[in-house]
Amino acid sequence: MYWIKNTDGKRDAMLTFALVAFLVVTFNILVATFGSIIYRDINISFQAMDAATMSAYLAATFTAYVSRRWTDKKYPPSNDEQEGGEE
Repeated sequence: MYWIKNTDGKRDAMLTFALVAFLVVTFNILVATFGSIIYRDINISFQAMDAATMSAYLAATFTAYVSRRWTDKKYPPSNDEQEGGEE
């Protein structure tokens, strides 16, 4: 799987999920701005996400990412845990 690398140079699943959540919400806002697209006989309309839904979507992923980074800094892994390594 392709994970984004964080500032420590390590592959980071939570950062990837946070970026995906941000892109989904941003894409929804963008397409909802246009309202609808008409192509030949097909009419595709877009509605904006509810603000509470967007907040919950973003808050959950960003909070999990920040919490994990804080935990990593406060409680660094021991040498035994580091030898197991990440792929």
